[in-house]
Amino acid sequence: MRAAAGERQGVITVADIFRANIIDVAPESLIIELTGDQDKIDAFLALLEGYEILELARTGIAGLGRGIENVTYL
Repeated sequence: MRAAAGERQGVITVADIFRANIIDVAPESLIIELTGDQDKIDAFLALLEGYEILELARTGIAGLGRGIENVTYL
């Protein structure tokens, strides 16, 4: 997700509440890992509606690239 330095604390606070893991921190983005049932994931995403989610994988094992260089905008 896109998260400039000034936005990170809010995102990290929400991630902590949901016991999510911050997997990677880049200058303009964060990668967050959250496991749980569909209701938990939906509630987490609802709280992050004001932020730009660059890439989302709702599946089992998945691989996501670090940073924003490989993000494809549609």
